[in-house]
Amino acid sequence: MTEAPAGLVTLHEAAERLGVHYMTAYRRVRMGILPARKVGGTWWIDPADLDRPVAASSAPAPGRRSAGEPDDASAWRDRLQGRMLSGDLAGSWQVVEAAMAAGREPRDIYVEVLAPTLHTVGSLWQSGAVGIEQEHLASSVAASLIGRLGPRFARRGRKKGIVIVAMPPGERHGLGVAMLADILTQDGYEVRNLGPDTPAPSLVATMRDADQLAAVIVSVVDARHREAAEELLGAARRERPTLPLIAGGYAVPDERSAVELGAAGWAPDPRNLAGLIEKLGSH
Repeated sequence: MTEAPAGLVTLHEAAERLGVHYMTAYRRVRMGILPARKVGGTWWIDPADLDRPVAASSAPAPGRRSAGEPDDASAWRDRLQGRMLSGDLAGSWQVVEAAMAAGREPRDIYVEVLAPTLHTVGSLWQSGAVGIEQEHLASSVAASLIGRLGPRFARRGRKKGIVIVAMPPGERHGLGVAMLADILTQDGYEVRNLGPDTPAPSLVATMRDADQLAAVIVSVVDARHREAAEELLGAARRERPTLPLIAGGYAVPDERSAVELGAAGWAPDPRNLAGLIEKLGSH
């Protein structure tokens, strides 16, 4: 029998204190509404969390938030982070579904919830707050979530053009550009995502093979790879001097940083990239 962590109660005890059925309490844990930790196959809850308004409320009905639900995305990020770090795909997907039921579109889930959560997990791993195994579990769950959400970004009709997305040599994490590719697809572009660790010759070859090329986007997550990104953008500029080149990612925090790398544009929010591409292409 698993020894009870000090000060925590079981899920059955939590359900009794909340005055709800065990499965209701379990559903709230899986959706991230009720914070919990799993030890030896048993869910354990801090009694202090049972008194919080969110823990005592039901999941929000479609199109509106419950009385205890904050308007910002921080609560969804907190819920999702716990599920992702434990490798709980089903629970993570329930958090995503609940956020969409509360009114957020899939692209909002990417930008406001999933991407920031991944960034936080990466920072926690770098600081030693979580283990590499937890970081891997979270990344695996995120990849599955993107796979499930991806079809929702499909758009029929004529494409506006081709956008190539790439990350410079040395970058290893391509989940961010996968989300970016989905958003641009919904905006009407055909996206060719080269992903992380793209050498300049591969980018140039892809550019030469693309008819109606609208833009090249280089994403940089780790500041150590900014020089490699500059070389990648330089190769693209030499191949197509007038093509709109855009730089972004966590290592490119503003327009000045993007210009320093050799890009012509930068967008603080990937949901604004389509407009930026059209603006740059009209000059």
